[in-house]
Amino acid sequence: MAFSAAFTRSMQEWVEEQKRILELAKKSMESFKDGDRLTLLIASKTACQHISRTIKGFENWLNNPAITTIMPQSMLREIQEKIWKIMIELIEFDAKHTSDFLNYIKDKEKMAIPSLLLREEKEERTPPYSL
Repeated sequence: MAFSAAFTRSMQEWVEEQKRILELAKKSMESFKDGDRLTLLIASKTACQHISRTIKGFENWLNNPAITTIMPQSMLREIQEKIWKIMIELIEFDAKHTSDFLNYIKDKEKMAIPSLLLREEKEERTPPYSL
């Protein structure tokens, strides 16, 4: 089964784009060491966007039978193992960060956070939609 020239060109462009983004990301990391709050926020959001884009690319890759039917099992295993390690590390970080922030804001009475920014939990939860 031969892949079309357009398909292989598209894969090559993806690889080149990822390499370019990786190089920019590595160069940018140094500037974040002394970053203010806005810089850190924008940098984190940018990283989340690139993570999402890359994961979506992997998901599309793995949903494409033209790719997965001929991909060697060793490559599928490599993807599965690495993606699971990334998933576990990200979930662990999410739980830790959320817990740390929760502990930080537990006593919101002492914090000068406008009530408009805090969403109070309601006694009764309603579904976001109804049938």
